[in-house]
Amino acid sequence: MENLTILGAFLTALIISLVSIPSIVAVAKQKELCEKGGGRRLHEGVIPTLGGCAIFAGLTISMLLFCNGVGSEFIPALAAATIMLFFIGIKDDILLIAPLTKLFGQILAATLLVVFGDVRMTSLGGIFGFYELPYLLSLPLSVFLIITCINAYNLIDGVDGLAGLLSVTAVGVFSVWFYLEGVYSVVVVGVCFIGAVLGFLRYNMFSKKNKIFMGDTGSMIVGLICAAMALRFMQYNAMEEASDYSNPIQYAPFVALTFMIVPLYDVVRVMFIRYILHRPIMQPDNHHIHYRLKSLGFTHKQIDFWLVIFNALFAVFSWWISQHLSFLRLALVEFLVLMFFFHIPQAIITKRKEKQKGENK
Repeated sequence: MENLTILGAFLTALIISLVSIPSIVAVAKQKELCEKGGGRRLHEGVIPTLGGCAIFAGLTISMLLFCNGVGSEFIPALAAATIMLFFIGIKDDILLIAPLTKLFGQILAATLLVVFGDVRMTSLGGIFGFYELPYLLSLPLSVFLIITCINAYNLIDGVDGLAGLLSVTAVGVFSVWFYLEGVYSVVVVGVCFIGAVLGFLRYNMFSKKNKIFMGDTGSMIVGLICAAMALRFMQYNAMEEASDYSNPIQYAPFVALTFMIVPLYDVVRVMFIRYILHRPIMQPDNHHIHYRLKSLGFTHKQIDFWLVIFNALFAVFSWWISQHLSFLRLALVEFLVLMFFFHIPQAIITKRKEKQKGENK
């Protein structure tokens, strides 16, 4: 029965997303709700930016229809937070809103999910020997994590399909773990999200007539769901019953973050670069990993392939290695892998520039 529910939720979200996008594209073009290429934009032409509407519709409708089992008490709060971000995002995609106003809306949505849905980080999972977190400390930490994820996926959304594929990868890994442990209510949320995003990706990556971007509406919802899945993952691994699971995860908060490593590490790296260059932290630039790969001649699909494959392999590697190393060794190994992978494009670009300067002399 659970498998039929999971399949039904996935297909419902997928079909709603697939069916709704052509109409959304038609309305967006008629009302000129599109984004022009050029400048920092890595596309050409004029493309509608309301793909998040399809993701929102597929996700929320299917989630509310199929998530009614044991352990789904957080669903109303998750749906409410998603609706709140939808209205903030849709206004930003159409009219633009001030960054601080958008941030305030994100904080409200995150707080609503954490307080009313009790979706929060309850333990550090043994990191540095610390476990259970005080309630008043877990609240701001959880809100901060949600806001970080929302903005990380928003900033990585610069190449066709990238934010969508990275989020599907992360949610897919989380869903596999929950499925193996029999936590089907969270699995249903995951497959609803995956179905809705895959429907969007069909047009975003492979359609010329109905090509569409997810916009801030989509990227914020994507970040919210990834954060919610991560926090539930942390919660279930912090429970006393976690020792009874067949696949309990040690250092669960750290491992959960590695499932979303490309957008999270990229946003931290870019903010650090801006800081050491004495540039405004929120000022857009071309230091993101997808811009670096694009400048090396990679196509959109090649960028998607390499970053998604890296994210997936890194997630599985973290899942496995967390059971065999102390936290310090685990963190060191993974940090070295990240430094190496993310430094390669910049090293090649620097070498090319030095070569060109030598030739010009």
